[in-house]
Amino acid sequence: MPETNKNLMAYQEAVRSIKNAILQSRYRTAANANAEMLNLYYSVGRFISANSRTGKWGTGAIESISAQLQGEIPGLHGFSPTNMKNMRVFYEEWSPVFNANRQTVTADLHDEDDSLLSRQTVSAELDDTKSICLTSLR
Repeated sequence: MPETNKNLMAYQEAVRSIKNAILQSRYRTAANANAEMLNLYYSVGRFISANSRTGKWGTGAIESISAQLQGEIPGLHGFSPTNMKNMRVFYEEWSPVFNANRQTVTADLHDEDDSLLSRQTVSAELDDTKSICLTSLR
């Protein structure tokens, strides 16, 4: 086989290998982004549930918070009053499943005034065996 054909085949194999690495990296990036969004929606839903269901917030609070968020973060999408209520439903529907299967983590702690704090994603919250449809959160 001429040297040119060997080089061409080697280059094609290199392209295949690099292409596979790129596609796998894109998949992992998308999966991580989705996991982070689920974590955000779940955390916001927990915060909204804790404050709206206990009577701390009156009617119209979610609408007011949504409007203020959208005013303070230009171009923010996904935090309409309807979507924020969907986040609350998401949390309330899935928390029994997640809480039954998760370990206690120190990142779940709240500060003195019970403010919403960021925390790491707990693997039990992102169990691949559970299918979560978030089309209503768009």
